[in-house]
Amino acid sequence: MEIKKLHVKGIPPYKQTPADRRERENQVIRTATLRREVEHKFPTTMKQSIRLTITYRRQKSRSDAANIIGGIADALNGIAYDDDKQITEIHYQETEGSLDEYHLIVEPV
Repeated sequence: MEIKKLHVKGIPPYKQTPADRRERENQVIRTATLRREVEHKFPTTMKQSIRLTITYRRQKSRSDAANIIGGIADALNGIAYDDDKQITEIHYQETEGSLDEYHLIVEPV
């Protein structure tokens, strides 16, 4: 299977559910946005072990990397791969930027 690359504008989904009602609504939108992008790239789910690379360009202060990794991994379940247990390698990089966006690379190991 080939390497899949995605570029998504905006803030990525988080693993932890926000306490604020408005932020919870934003979280649903972020997850749906990512899932729509992934559906275009993955006609079928990957069955083998996965390497996930996340590069996040963020406008504001640093974020919680583990929360972002978990949110993205959960959103890809059932579309990019059958289960996030298939992820055996993760690379995460966060940098400051003029807008919020993130790049994903999903590839077999």
